[in-house]
Amino acid sequence: MTPEAQLASVRLQVSILADQVVSLVEVISRQAEAGRDATAAREKLDILEGLMWKLHARQGRLKNLPH
Repeated sequence: MTPEAQLASVRLQVSILADQVVSLVEVISRQAEAGRDATAAREKLDILEGLMWKLHARQGRLKNLPH
């Protein structure tokens, strides 16, 4: 896979993760408003945030590769 294709793949993965993060934030918000425990959703959000940081680092490395 070329660096350009890898970069496009990372961008797609970031977009998908961003959608999931937005959904989880909405779930957490609704659960908090309802007075329910949102611990499980927050733990999933922490995992997604970790993945976002890893993808961000990978994207930075791919952008810095000589073409």
